[in-house]
Amino acid sequence: MYWNNTRSWSPFGELRSLQREMNRLFDGYETGTALSRFPALNVWGNAESVVVTAELPGMEIEDLDISVVNNQLTIKGERKGDKPAGDAVCHRCERETGGFVRTVRLPFAVESERVAAQYADGVLKVMLPRHESSKPKRIEIKAS
Repeated sequence: MYWNNTRSWSPFGELRSLQREMNRLFDGYETGTALSRFPALNVWGNAESVVVTAELPGMEIEDLDISVVNNQLTIKGERKGDKPAGDAVCHRCERETGGFVRTVRLPFAVESERVAAQYADGVLKVMLPRHESSKPKRIEIKAS
């Protein structure tokens, strides 16, 4: 039972407690399309740049499209199926196929004309240099 601060039973407290438990139960499960969290991304940054890595195993470079607008990076692509030729029947199909779009907001504006990308061993690495106007500026304090 849920007791509020006055030590009396609270039906709304019970409902909030139940909602927290339900949220905890479903943590990690996606709603919507199965590919909404594909590819898995890591975003790293320092004072000079941002590096985004994305897991894209088995993809071909020509099936990927990367763009930067303002401070958002978008990775688009299509995962093709791997169905064997002939009359094969799938007994377990967990690898989703089809188009995907993943957009991530970057922590600051970047120099879009200097963005570079590499793809090796199923990992896409995008290097995004920080725009000069977004770099922190040290302000000198003058004594009066």
